[in-house]
Amino acid sequence: MVRRLALALLAALATAAPAAAETLVASVSSSRIEISSDFSGTTLVVFGVVERDAATVARPGGYDVVVVVRGPDEEVVARRKQRTFGIWVNRESERFPEAPSFYSVDSTRPLDEITSPEILSAHDLGLRYADFGRGPGKGNEPFRDALIRIRESAGLFAQRGGTVTMLTPTFFQVGVPLPGTVPDGRFTVEISLFGDGALLAHNIADLAVEKTGFEDAVHVIAGEQPLLYGFVVVAMAIFAGWLGGVVFRRD
Repeated sequence: MVRRLALALLAALATAAPAAAETLVASVSSSRIEISSDFSGTTLVVFGVVERDAATVARPGGYDVVVVVRGPDEEVVARRKQRTFGIWVNRESERFPEAPSFYSVDSTRPLDEITSPEILSAHDLGLRYADFGRGPGKGNEPFRDALIRIRESAGLFAQRGGTVTMLTPTFFQVGVPLPGTVPDGRFTVEISLFGDGALLAHNIADLAVEKTGFEDAVHVIAGEQPLLYGFVVVAMAIFAGWLGGVVFRRD
């Protein structure tokens, strides 16, 4: 009897559990980006469609989409300099163990118009709420703001509202700029679907940014054979000095 009641309860819960009204199908224009000697940047196109089940009607407020492109995490130490006896020296510092090397946010509207700060914070959406290993609100705001400002000026951090275009009520597209200084490594492309302020669906795609050609060979040698790399660099410097002396020698 107990077993039958348990099975009946599980069946009732399964029947009562609502199915997802909307699902998100998304992709990127390329899953691999090659960095060569003449690489000056590119644009990654992210696109997708919202699928509704037969019982779901269109939402009066429409949909909002947030696209986050995040590069490999790295440890960053932010330092505050202070002038002491006429000399600028490092004083206080803050360590961020999981700061993204690249972080770009694009959305249909400004994030604060899409959903609440609580939802943005819970899902690390936006530069203000992204978790760098030490989340916001832990007394590290000045250092965190400085890190964001420096990487924004380098083109490695960005947050843009109104850049995701809804080509139809259910089809979206956005071009995400990747600068020539974009780091290599494994990236993630996170697409979030919102409706009436609620998070409805989530999708993640992988992106590989890889060095190719001579740059890749130098990177591999420098990492795996540092002694050989040092000899090669010194030899090239000596050769360049000798060649310059020959070219500009005055007879």
